[in-house]
Amino acid sequence: MKPHSPIGAESTDGSLSEGVSAAGFVGLFVNILHLALPLYSIQVYDRVISSGSIDTLVALTGLVALVLTFQAILDYLRARIFTILATRVTTRMGGKVFEAAVESTLRQGAGAAAGSMRDLTDFRNFVAGGLIALPMDLLVAPVMMFVLFLLHPLYGLIGLVGALLLTITAIAIELLARRPAGRAASFGTKVQAETTAAIRNAEAITAMGMLPEVAGRWQRTQTEALTSTEQGRATAKALAVWAKALRLALQIGVIAAGATLVIDREASAGTIIAAAVILSRLLLPFEQLIEGWRHWVDALAILDRLGEVLTQGATTRSAVPVAISSGRLVVDKLSYVPHGMGRPVLRNLSFEMASGELLGVIGPSGAGKSTLARLLVGLWEPTSGGIFLDGQSCFAHERGSFGDAVGYLPQDPMLFDATVRDNIARFRQSSMEDVVAAARIAGVHDLIGTLPHGYETRLTDAGARLSGGQKQRLALARAIFGTPRLIVLDEPNSSLDAEGEAALADAIDELRQRGATLVVVAQRMSILKRADRLLMLKEGAMVQFGGRDDVMALLGPQRPAPAVARPSLASQGRTR
Repeated sequence: MKPHSPIGAESTDGSLSEGVSAAGFVGLFVNILHLALPLYSIQVYDRVISSGSIDTLVALTGLVALVLTFQAILDYLRARIFTILATRVTTRMGGKVFEAAVESTLRQGAGAAAGSMRDLTDFRNFVAGGLIALPMDLLVAPVMMFVLFLLHPLYGLIGLVGALLLTITAIAIELLARRPAGRAASFGTKVQAETTAAIRNAEAITAMGMLPEVAGRWQRTQTEALTSTEQGRATAKALAVWAKALRLALQIGVIAAGATLVIDREASAGTIIAAAVILSRLLLPFEQLIEGWRHWVDALAILDRLGEVLTQGATTRSAVPVAISSGRLVVDKLSYVPHGMGRPVLRNLSFEMASGELLGVIGPSGAGKSTLARLLVGLWEPTSGGIFLDGQSCFAHERGSFGDAVGYLPQDPMLFDATVRDNIARFRQSSMEDVVAAARIAGVHDLIGTLPHGYETRLTDAGARLSGGQKQRLALARAIFGTPRLIVLDEPNSSLDAEGEAALADAIDELRQRGATLVVVAQRMSILKRADRLLMLKEGAMVQFGGRDDVMALLGPQRPAPAVARPSLASQGRTR
């Protein structure tokens, strides 16, 4: 995938420019047709009234009614163009932005692409609202100005002064409101982050009596956001009121100037109404510029942010599906340095696994075990070296065909707000038999049967009402769904009880019999009794690698201690 242009892709650029051009072309005719009313006024005042010809009045009225009807049709057509254009641009950009946001999140954390989809919605509203055509409307202003000067130079001078004053007002609003608006946006983002964090940690906040302090912290941030917002709005409102008053003053001025010209016999009475109407139309886009300037600045900032996300999310992954039929895993001189860090988390790892083998990854906290798990399933690109499954790069492989061959259970498994069936089937259109088969292997079929609607039970709040062990076992069923050739399990028994751990062990045996290669990261050694090989990491380096018994013998007393079941409170009471 090559880097994107600021608004997404060349096709999107073309659609946007073509749509704006079409809307601008229609808008040109709409603006020119606005001259029909002032020309009609001149004819009525200067010819019909003086001649007393009713027939001429009827003919002129019928003609102007026809022109205004045509103008209304073009106005509606222009609005429809903007709506269709906004939908088309959002549709074409949406998938690319979503994919790029996910890729950016993998590399730089959740904050890297936060708000991308909201930005896309805001940009759609900007296009649909028609403000994107404001520059096209401003280009028609010289035509209106020229007509005013034709009526009389004084009319044109009033229009020119009005346009300049409104433009200066728009620039003043931007300069005076930019800093408060920036502060408001910054604090608004912080308020959202604190709100999300509070909701995520609601149990800890309530249990430890932290609510008053957390609420006070949130309130202070919100007050800063509201204060900055109010400062910007107050400035913008004051100048907007001034602009409105200025426009009314100019309308009065052109009427007074027209009356003076008529008295001095330098212009006809009809030019007064005509000049007032034309002046109103001339100043309209400049008055819209006062509000539209901020929208344009925001829209350009949105495009910059989307362009940054699309650039950060650009990847060298292949787009050509390649089927993976073997679980042969090769790790060759693998090193990885995370984004923004100077030292490697993994250093020069090399090992191989044959199909059907089980590798246990052990080591102290911070040794790089979870990082290795993420690299094995292609989430991150190795800094140097590579990881290959069936001869294909785990990172560069096309994600659809790679996903068919890989199962992954992260350390903190997350479920989707969807049915149990959709969660296990990875949202694919698969038979119920395949879903049930995965659930049976994971030992979760009976648990699903106790849910209100079985496999069609919808998991709200990402399964928040399920226990940690239940979520972990459902996520295990998702990881082993289909016929994966490589399955990576990161702390798969961290939330399991004895029954769940026994089911996990049975699942591992079943998967190995099917020829799947398994990599299990574990602190509790009980799950690694069946391991063919062990890999011990320390500070990102390989300390030991080999057969399980050989590695355990070499480690000796340093080997990780097996998990010891704590006695229950009841048993403690009996032994006192």
